[in-house]
Formats: sequence, structure tokens, C-alpha cells
Amino acid sequence: MFKWGVIGTGSIANTVFGQITGSGRHCAVAVYSRTLSKAEKFAKKFNAVCYDDIEKFFADERMDAVYIATPHSAHYRYLTECINHNVPVLTEKSFTVNARQAEAVFQLSKEKGVFVCEAMWTRFQPVIKDVIKWIEDGAIGELRGFDGAFSMPLQICKPFVSERVYKAEYAGGALLDLGVYPVSIAEMLFGVPDKVVCKQIIEENVDLEDKIELYYGNAKCNLSCTFKGLKSFTGTIYGTKGKIVIPMFTRPRKAVLYAGGKKVGVKKAENSYVFQFDKAEEDIRKGLIESSVMKAANTINVMRIMDECRKQNGLVYPERIEKI
Repeated sequence: MFKWGVIGTGSIANTVFGQITGSGRHCAVAVYSRTLSKAEKFAKKFNAVCYDDIEKFFADERMDAVYIATPHSAHYRYLTECINHNVPVLTEKSFTVNARQAEAVFQLSKEKGVFVCEAMWTRFQPVIKDVIKWIEDGAIGELRGFDGAFSMPLQICKPFVSERVYKAEYAGGALLDLGVYPVSIAEMLFGVPDKVVCKQIIEENVDLEDKIELYYGNAKCNLSCTFKGLKSFTGTIYGTKGKIVIPMFTRPRKAVLYAGGKKVGVKKAENSYVFQFDKAEEDIRKGLIESSVMKAANTINVMRIMDECRKQNGLVYPERIEKI
């Protein structure tokens, strides 16, 4: 059983551990929250020890690694805390608030020799592995683009993400919560773009909608994320010989291959948070300091793209959460 410490006790932490503990391969042994009552509630649910003192939390020597599930604004702080305490760490996306912070974290990770990974769970899913295999086998020819839309109306989001998505002090907004998904898939497929064009709808220093164009030579990605539109998770990869459609691409269970205007292949598999935790455990046990799936360069590339999106629209978070 791989033993996890947990920082943050919100809905995502409860959802993730509600799922991965059922695998019989992972468990929570310690949980930290600044609010003791929240830590106590989580600890009772998952049979862990609770802490509201971060040093006492890190003194719990049973932890094999730490999972961070706080708002984006606190990721940098807790990532550096974990590394400085020599504890491997898996943190929720978006990895940090900006690329400078991400670069600093991975540099510290390298200096200390401590494993760090972004929990971009989509990239660990079996269906995504099948999609990559199709592409590598030339099933759709040369890649020409990716269209990815992630829309989640605020009335649907609110029960899950609380008030943080409305507040700049938490680095709230559509880009870091939703946009990171299509941007990460585009980075997985094409790498670093030659050009980024982004238009945002911003209210009270929080982006509610983003439309992003990424240009790669003879390929282009059209990405969007919004808290204002109808619910959508569609993803389509285009090539010179066909396309791959991934319904619910953020949490994929199915991918459909089209060539010559006809459906020629279907891949189906479960999606689960456990895949990224299994891979993190495997990499940590091997002594790696970065994920074999979601590498440091991948995370930094994604953060740089999102930084450029904000820069083009003048979106700046409070200095205290942007700084290193």
C-alpha cells in the first residue's frame, strides 16, 4: 500500500481519494488543512491522522509522497515545502500560477533530487495512450490540428469548486481551471507553439471565457474554455488522412478513429484518477525526479502558453501569489 499525505481537503481531494483508496493500492495516512475541523472531517473519512500544523504534518514519517489539492494560489508554497522536506509530490493542475514559479519548482526539485509531478490526469488515461498509438502508427497521417472545448457553466461548477473560481486572489478563472486541459493536450500533440493568440472575457480581474489559437507551422489548434457557455468537453484531432474524435476528452472513456470519411476504429476504457497515482508510485519507487508521462518540460510549456494568454489580455493576479 502506497501511503499519501494530503494537503487540502476540498471537493477534489475527497473525490480523488474516494476513488483511489478503492483500488487497494493507495491510502491516505496524513492530512493537513489550516482549518482543523476540515482536516478532522477528511481524516475520519479516510482513516488518516489530521494536522493543522504544517511542520507536524511533514514530521509524519509514514508518508511515501504528498498530494496537493489546494487552490492554485497555494501550489507554489506547498510544492517548495514538500521538496525542502524531501517528500515526493503530486500536485493538482494548474501546476502553479505562472511559468516562473513552475521553473523554480523544477529547478529546486533537480537540486534536491525530489520527485515532482503535475496531476494532469487526462494524459495518464488508457484511451489517451490508444490515441497516441494511432497517431504514431500514422492512422490519420500528418497532424494538422486539435480543436478542444471545455465549457462548464458556473451554476454547475459552484457545488464542486466553491467561491475560488470567482476570485483573483485564488488565481480563479476559466484559464487555470478549464483551459489547462485543452492547452495540455495541444502541448502533448504539438509541443511549443510558434504563435499564441488569445481573447478573454474578464470581469473583476477573473477570466470567465478564453478563446485560444495556437499555431505550429502548417498546424493549428483552436481551443476554448468558458464558465459562461453550455456544458461541453469535445476534442477532435485532425490529420491529413483522417481525424480522431474524443468525446469528454478531459476524462476520456472513448475515442473514435475516422479515415476516408468512415469510422474505422473505436477504443474504450475506464477513466480513473488511480492511473496517475499508480504511475507516480512507479516513478518514485524507481528513484525518478520527474514523471515518465507528464515531464517537467510539458508542465512548463503549458504554463508559458497560459502566461502568454494572460499577457495578451492584461490579466494579472495579485502580486503576492505571482511572486517566487
